[in-house]
Amino acid sequence: MVADSCSGWSLAASFSAGRMRGGGQGPTYARIVRLPQDVRRWVRAHPTALDGVVAAALTVANLLSLSVRSYGGITFRDPDLLGVLVNVAAAAPLVVRRRFPAIVAAVVAAAYLTAGFLDYSMFSGSFAALLALYTLGAHAPMVPGLLLTLATASGVVGYLFAKREVLAAVGLQVNAWTVGVELLVYIGIWLIGRTVRARREYLAELEHRAERLERTASAELRAALAEERARMARELHDVVAHHVSVMTVQAAAARRMIERAPERSVEAMRAVEETGRAALVEMRRIVGALRNADAEESPSAELPPQAGVKELDTLIDRAREAGLDVDLTIVGEPRELPSSIDLAIYRVVQESLTNTLRHAGPTRAAVVLRYEPDAVEVSVTDDGSRKRGGTPRPADPERVGHGLIGMRERVTLNGGTLYTGPRSVGGFEVKARLPLEEART
Repeated sequence: MVADSCSGWSLAASFSAGRMRGGGQGPTYARIVRLPQDVRRWVRAHPTALDGVVAAALTVANLLSLSVRSYGGITFRDPDLLGVLVNVAAAAPLVVRRRFPAIVAAVVAAAYLTAGFLDYSMFSGSFAALLALYTLGAHAPMVPGLLLTLATASGVVGYLFAKREVLAAVGLQVNAWTVGVELLVYIGIWLIGRTVRARREYLAELEHRAERLERTASAELRAALAEERARMARELHDVVAHHVSVMTVQAAAARRMIERAPERSVEAMRAVEETGRAALVEMRRIVGALRNADAEESPSAELPPQAGVKELDTLIDRAREAGLDVDLTIVGEPRELPSSIDLAIYRVVQESLTNTLRHAGPTRAAVVLRYEPDAVEVSVTDDGSRKRGGTPRPADPERVGHGLIGMRERVTLNGGTLYTGPRSVGGFEVKARLPLEEART
């Protein structure tokens, strides 16, 4: 007793000292606070070990209770082999109660009732039976669990009526109140287990739903990234392919004229320089737009205007400088277009003229922009590469590549249609029709 008091005083002193150090958050205090959390974490991770400890403790208590001959005026049967087996069977199966809840509940309840009817002493029988019924509710299907619970409760009520004279001798009257309390306890503990099971399933469903949402969000993110990569590829191809093609043609012209007409060679190289600067401006616009999508920029950081129908004149002038004879015809009353359609028209014309320069070389091309009440249509045609006699050559079958695929994607995203193919009189034709009422921004 003295040693227990000293130990308690030492623990209290250490606890107080720990709280005073560091504003009440000393290492001793932290370890004491953390201990219950560690125990709970270990129990959740090792439920079978906990069940084994409980089953062993209850089994030992049952076996020790066999030596008790009487209690509260009730005389118990002398211990024998059957009594040992019944007391062990009433507690030991609890070690596997989570894996086999129905079997364990049936065995424990049967052993508990057998000990009662045969007058064997059993101190922990009621607790073991209640724990088995709770496990039925928490881990077994509803119908088998309810049937076993009702059978156990009925057995207990039968025991009360069978032993009512013995119980009356010790002051326990068996009546409707007693029966009602017994039924309430046994059925109530099963209902508590069902409630715990329902909550566990609800939380598991929430976790499963969260995982599904996370997987869906991840898939949507991958799809959005793929779409963004495709958009970036279209933009970069349209910008780089056009300007590099124009620069290649102009540089080749400058190389050929450098000895015969140096002044024209200088003009061609100046055009190369201007085209390169235009390419850089477009590249900065694309990169700036991409950065602006990921982080908010300051209001003063303005991006270059997006290319559109208004820039067609500049685009055609650059094509003419590269040696392409281009005519622009506008049919109908020009009007403001949605930004996506405006950009799509510009890119269609840009890619078409780039392909003409790349595959047909210096030749004649025509751009027709037609405004209709419910749609806008643009067509680009060329005469094909001409031989010395002036005869048009059929279109190059290799002209279908990334550029035409990108044009088709742009037009389709805006709800339009695109036709590309050779002309019957020679050359190549690109025609895009974009409905205004179905424009997608």
